[in-house]
Parts: sequence; C-alpha cells; structure tokens
Amino acid sequence: MLTVAELRELVRQEFGEHLERATPATVRDFLDRLQVQMHEESGEGPPYVIEGEQGARSYEEIIADFFSRVLDYGPEKAVILLWLLAFEQHFTMIEEDYVQRALTLFGEVEGD
Repeated sequence: MLTVAELRELVRQEFGEHLERATPATVRDFLDRLQVQMHEESGEGPPYVIEGEQGARSYEEIIADFFSRVLDYGPEKAVILLWLLAFEQHFTMIEEDYVQRALTLFGEVEGD
C-alpha cells in the first residue's frame, strides 16, 4: 500500500515542489496512472466495472458510498484517498473554469 511519504514524493516529482507543473491534463494523467498502480498493488483482482442496473447509480450515491467506505480504512489509506479526491476535484473545477472562459472569449461552436 502506498504511504503518505511515497505519495508526497511521487506528487513532487511529477509536479514540482509547489505543484507548479500541475495542470488539469497532467493531473488527470497522473491520477489515471496512480489509480492503476494502486489497484494492481492491492491484489483485489480485475477492476470493478459498473454494468446493468448498477450503472444507474447517481454520482452522489457513488461519492456517498466512497466516503462511507473511507471511514472504515486505516488513517494513512484514508488520508491518501481523500487527498487524491480533493486534488482531482480541484483540478476538475479549474478545467471547467478554463472551458467557460474559452466559451466567453470565442463563443460557442456551431452545432453545440
């Protein structure tokens, strides 16, 4: 299992001491790679895929389930998962802001 110290080192290697190289695109790529690595190291088998009726769950239900499960994790694992979620959400908000600014500057593309 990844430790906080290992996560800190990975993040700073990837993005710089003060996260100066972090952008929505680089963060997304990093998180995708880290998620695969963490899953492979967990030994939990193939990734969980939501299909059929389970796919009808809302985003709110999925996030509520995540927070519920995190309460049962040890402190180190919980801190890592919550930090990663906050990091992802922050850069997702930045990306959405960039899109809105671009639409304001250039207008919407025809056909949208």
